[in-house]
Amino acid sequence: MLRTALSPKWLGLLALVVAVMVGFGLLGRWQFDVAQEKGLAEATGEAAAKPMAPLTEVIRPGAAFPSDGLDRKVRAEGEYVASQQVLITGRKLGDQVGYWVVTPLRVAGSHGPGEEPAAIAILRGFVTAPEAAPAPPAGRVVVTGTLAQSEPSPDQFRPMPPGQVQTLNVPVLLNRWGGELYNGFVFLGGQEPAPEAAGPPDGLALVPPPESGVGQLNWRNLGYALQWFFFAAFALYMWWRMVREDAHARALAAVPDPAVPDPVAPQSEGEPSR
Repeated sequence: MLRTALSPKWLGLLALVVAVMVGFGLLGRWQFDVAQEKGLAEATGEAAAKPMAPLTEVIRPGAAFPSDGLDRKVRAEGEYVASQQVLITGRKLGDQVGYWVVTPLRVAGSHGPGEEPAAIAILRGFVTAPEAAPAPPAGRVVVTGTLAQSEPSPDQFRPMPPGQVQTLNVPVLLNRWGGELYNGFVFLGGQEPAPEAAGPPDGLALVPPPESGVGQLNWRNLGYALQWFFFAAFALYMWWRMVREDAHARALAAVPDPAVPDPVAPQSEGEPSR
């Protein structure tokens, strides 16, 4: 079969098949990109269509993160605990590297252990140096923002300077803050009274939440993409099948039929001549 496949006829057809496969692959890749773009647009639209809701109606203290809570716009009222503010290291905003400033907010109307309200971690902003992190405002505030899930714990814990942690992980914060926490955090979007808005390194810069729907796909266009990849694989399969059938036919043609006598075969001894 290998000898048949390497013949000029089948090598030429293979070159054509490879060109067709490349074309099908490019069409499949294009449809996959379309599926990503449409999935992102659909998820962004769905997130924008969800109305802002009080935090206490979207998630309960200590409960699992709700299935429909990601990217939900929420509002909460309470008081910051300035003494428990932490910095999350190794963060980027644009082309700058610095720290996330995270402060617990004791949410009014929530129920924690005893008389103390439960807290939600508020990502108040970004700074390029620890000393640039301002203290939160004192007294009652109303915050609005985007709800997000707790980050995973770090792969490897390492010693950190006082007041700094590696990830915005709720269990890690719970060990520091105590009490009861909401199983998530909020990207601060607005606050009354208004937070400091000076850009780094002079002050706090708001951190935009991640784009909604990253990694989501439009299923129809994904199906189209898979079809093109299937067509490419099928073209190669058909070439292989035709080569196999040709090789089989050549093999049969090379084997003599035992029922047909060879006209040039010598006569056996003792056989009378006619």
